Amino acid sequence: MFNTRILLASVLLNTFKSCTESDSYSLKNRDLTAILTPMRLRIIILILAVFAFLSASTGGLLYYYSFRTAAFEKTEADAYSRLELLTDQLSSYLSEHIKPVRTLAGLSELKTALENPNLNSIYQANRILDIFTKTLDVQVSYLLDVSGITVCSSNRNAKDSFVGKDFSFRPYYKRAIQGNNATYLALGTTSLKRGVYYSYPVYDGDHQIIVGVAVIKASVEFVEKELFQEADNPLLFTSPDGIIFISNRNDLQFKLLWNENEKTINQIINSRQFGNGPWDWTGFSRSNAKFVTDKDDTQYLSTILDVDNYPGWKIIYLRNYKEIESQVSEPFVRIIGPIIFSVLILTGILVMVLYQLGVREIARRKKAEKELRLSDERYRRIYHKTPVMLHSIDTEGRIIRVSDHWVEVMGYKRKDVISKQLVRFFTEESKQYASKVVFPEFFNTGFCKDVPYTYVKKNGEKIDVMLSCYGVRDDTGKITRSLAVSVDVTEKNHAQQDLQIAKEKLSQYSQDLEQQVQKRTAQLERAQHNLQKLSKNIIASQEREKALVAGELHDHLGQVLTALRIDAVWAEKKLSELNSNAGTRALKMCSLIDTTIQDVRDMAYRLRPRVLDDLGLSDALESLLSDFENRSNVSCVYKYNPIPDINDTIATALYRIGQEAVTNSLKHSCATTISVELKPDAEGIVLTIEDDGNGFDPKSDNEPTGFGLEGMKERANLVGGKLEISSQTNLGTTICCKVKVKG
Repeated sequence: MFNTRILLASVLLNTFKSCTESDSYSLKNRDLTAILTPMRLRIIILILAVFAFLSASTGGLLYYYSFRTAAFEKTEADAYSRLELLTDQLSSYLSEHIKPVRTLAGLSELKTALENPNLNSIYQANRILDIFTKTLDVQVSYLLDVSGITVCSSNRNAKDSFVGKDFSFRPYYKRAIQGNNATYLALGTTSLKRGVYYSYPVYDGDHQIIVGVAVIKASVEFVEKELFQEADNPLLFTSPDGIIFISNRNDLQFKLLWNENEKTINQIINSRQFGNGPWDWTGFSRSNAKFVTDKDDTQYLSTILDVDNYPGWKIIYLRNYKEIESQVSEPFVRIIGPIIFSVLILTGILVMVLYQLGVREIARRKKAEKELRLSDERYRRIYHKTPVMLHSIDTEGRIIRVSDHWVEVMGYKRKDVISKQLVRFFTEESKQYASKVVFPEFFNTGFCKDVPYTYVKKNGEKIDVMLSCYGVRDDTGKITRSLAVSVDVTEKNHAQQDLQIAKEKLSQYSQDLEQQVQKRTAQLERAQHNLQKLSKNIIASQEREKALVAGELHDHLGQVLTALRIDAVWAEKKLSELNSNAGTRALKMCSLIDTTIQDVRDMAYRLRPRVLDDLGLSDALESLLSDFENRSNVSCVYKYNPIPDINDTIATALYRIGQEAVTNSLKHSCATTISVELKPDAEGIVLTIEDDGNGFDPKSDNEPTGFGLEGMKERANLVGGKLEISSQTNLGTTICCKVKVKG
């Protein structure tokens, strides 16, 4: 019954809204009919025709200029977007070896070669440099001592070998020897090849004193070929001094973009960054902020952007202005011109058609006015005879209209309520609520729905109602009166009160049950806490034992094997002079010892990687993935964002989880790509390991043996983290560990 009344109220409210709008529409039509006589209509249409022709002509001209301006702006925006994308790609390419050089500088072989240079240490360092050069596909990797002299280099056997060369004058050496990493773009003084130099200081075993500098030099020819050759117009990458370092035009390389003064040229010579010159002027000059002119007076639109992480270095894109202008104007003349001419012809035809339609519209509106009067009469009958309480008030809150049902329910006569304040018939609480809350909101928005009020009848009886109201506006949009529907909900409210009493009794029973559940839960939590504490101690003991065994393998057995190799080398040299067969056996012994040394190092690394203790979790994970990638055919991708400081317990737990997840992917999933991401979130750290392998059903009992998923979950729980596993058959596996380190 209550829902039926609500539906009826909604229908009535929409009906009153439509009728009110129809009243306003009728008045406007009567005024329009009185003005638009046939004679005046012809004059107005004639004026409109002339105005339409002039408007179309003027609009066509303005459209051409606006089209031309918009086309230039779009061309400029497109060029800027492409150049911005190119700048981001270039910055990414030029910065891709910052982390590898840091990893290179942290290797113990380089520290040993600098602190204790001998035949073996130099050999091991050169071997590491060869591996990095080949793996990273760079020009050369080399090692400088504290005086800037090259002691090891991957190009040591080439004609332009860096070994013995003094590079102490290079800025990348000066920054690194002061403890900072550096990226430097220059022309090689020895190789005479362009390149990007990445340097990082090499510290002693205590990580206190800088004993040298590790350097990686990468070629820029790949960047030039991949990013610059697609451009049709001149695309330049210039130094802060104006030297063109990279360009899609070979004739512009190592030339001055602008006509610089002698002081600037001397600075370039003294820096030795771009060879010995000479650096000819390209002939380009600035006309203004946007235009550049070459020596043939060809004008170019220029777009210039700074390159992130390389202060002063800029990418400059020059586009031929005449070609752009031709591309913009030709489509307009070919396509838009005939369209505008056709519009002028159609405008005249359209005016004649509108004249005929206007006459018909006047006749139609006269008929509509008559129908509206009949509709208004029907609306008034519906308003007064509907069995729902209806009323209207003005902007002062006075009643200006009520339905017959309203006065019947309230027990008043219509003359007793008209012009009276509506709140006069409310209880005191409803009166305060209406005056302070509902009325201000209604006259601001023009609508309110399901507002609870309490009316007081003439006999003193109270009834609860739900009121919905719509505001009628004038031509200026100002609210002039309301149309309101009130639905009696007294019986519904009584039923809700009885239901509330029943809910309170049920709540009391629930509280007693919750107390018993809480008591039992506390006992279970204490038992779980004791189990977690025991597991944490067991895992901590395992890590200590692994670290101890790894240290013994690396420090004791590694040193013994190294000494044995030195003796074997000595024996091989001595025996070769006495007996060639004995010398060959001794040489095989050296090879076997080398293999054993590498196996010992691998075992020590797997038990407890020193990079985890020396450089932290991020570098340990990166080293782990690099090791797995070298030992398998799986592509490993590592993504890292700076994370807050964490203790050794959390770092070890996350590392072991990542190690086990990657190992499982290699053993069981047949994946081709494994992605590991370490990043911060709002509360702590998130470690995600994802592969594209076979996947599995996490609910199945047939999970891989060994450490297993439960072991990873236990490590996550012990450091206050949470492990989430998402996997589907043939759709890969994602393992996400979130650890809270804040708050």
